[in-house]
Amino acid sequence: MAYFFRLFPEHSLVYVRYSGTVTIDDYLSVVEGVRDHPDFSLDFKHLIDLTRLTNLKREYVKVMMAQARIAELVASSRSDILSVVVAPTPIAMEAASLVIRSWDKLDTPVVRRIVSDMSEAEALLGCRKGTLPELLNQFS
Repeated sequence: MAYFFRLFPEHSLVYVRYSGTVTIDDYLSVVEGVRDHPDFSLDFKHLIDLTRLTNLKREYVKVMMAQARIAELVASSRSDILSVVVAPTPIAMEAASLVIRSWDKLDTPVVRRIVSDMSEAEALLGCRKGTLPELLNQFS
């Protein structure tokens, strides 16, 4: 499977890890799985881990259509939704940039940031230093 996600309700955090080759269908499966999870709340922060991504199936039209669907899902949020993407490699940066550019024309409460490592993500997410490695080591 090209993706894995886990919710940490005690930290109001959704963690998503993509690995290998990722498609827009993988992306949509994650969105739907997270949305349908019984612990999910719209005000959760999102940590998207692309450190294991090796390839990206470039489906530009499908990306735009998916983003429009996601925009509808998040429109009812009462506050901003922080989404931090860890993209340490050129392919990860390309994937992150593709998705972020696709949001440019959409008015949503999602605040997107791209960082190169987990320590930067931890700081942006407001986590106590060492929290992310502690959480993520459970299933690495």
